[in-house]
Amino acid sequence: MRKVRVSLGTLGVLGLELVQMDTPPTTAYLQIYTEERCRANCLFCAQACGSQAELTHIARGMYMPADLDAVVQRLKMAYERGYLRRACIQTALYDTWWEDTVHLIKRIRAESHIPISLSVFPLSDERYKELKELGINELVIPLDACTPELFDKIKGKSAGGPYSWERHLDGIKRGARFFKSVGTHLIIGLGETDENAVKLIDELHSSKINTALFAYTYVPGAQLVLETNKKESIRHYRTVQLARYLIIKGMAAYPDMRFSDGILCDFGVNRDRALGVIEEGAAFQTSGCPECNRPMANETFSRIYNFPRKPNDMEIESIREEIGLK
Repeated sequence: MRKVRVSLGTLGVLGLELVQMDTPPTTAYLQIYTEERCRANCLFCAQACGSQAELTHIARGMYMPADLDAVVQRLKMAYERGYLRRACIQTALYDTWWEDTVHLIKRIRAESHIPISLSVFPLSDERYKELKELGINELVIPLDACTPELFDKIKGKSAGGPYSWERHLDGIKRGARFFKSVGTHLIIGLGETDENAVKLIDELHSSKINTALFAYTYVPGAQLVLETNKKESIRHYRTVQLARYLIIKGMAAYPDMRFSDGILCDFGVNRDRALGVIEEGAAFQTSGCPECNRPMANETFSRIYNFPRKPNDMEIESIREEIGLK
């Protein structure tokens, strides 16, 4: 394997492309290189076997083919100089995905001690052990959906894919036996309620599983097209962000919160404390592995879901309005 796919922002930080950026990424976002479509059929994904979208897309991010040797050398320099603090490798399911993933990890590890996260589907215990020995620091197994029913419809058998909710949960929990830090991704806006998302986040947190939030993003050519109410969509997203933050910081838990027809109406803390957390802004910054700021991954300049830096005063005021706590 002589190539690797690299996000456009990462290429900019590495000096391999001229990219104008408001906020540079602090993590190098990479994907194993293939010209094949993934054998899985996650309906939201540009690279799914049934998709007509460009292979270069992961949500709004563009991952361009680049020379592997050049990327590895520049990655070493960027880490040593403090421009990048982590590498995140995305996988896909095709014939030689395992060999290509191992090769990429070994090439990075031969040059640098940069922490590496790997986003992958459930694997055997033997492969988890090998990944740890190769130097993977963080394991991520995306659930994407918040309920078994949505998972099956969007990623599982009903979607024509090989995955199941039970195997994914089992894979996440087994992975936690090998890695100190294990996480998952949830895409908010696939049809779940506030309660569906918050309950799952609380359950995963109780098992020491970190949850990173993404907003549903339509990619032209992808199979999943959802009609959304923009005002309700952002209220839902901000509500889940705030609830997640309260949970992971130990300020509240799912049983403390109240819901009406699935809509969160009481965060389990008093109003002043909730407003104080909103004012701090950290709850609305990118969630995920340490040092991951993921700028513009599923955002536009007119609608930022995950802030790659601390929100400013005007943005905080908008967040209060979006949640309904002025």
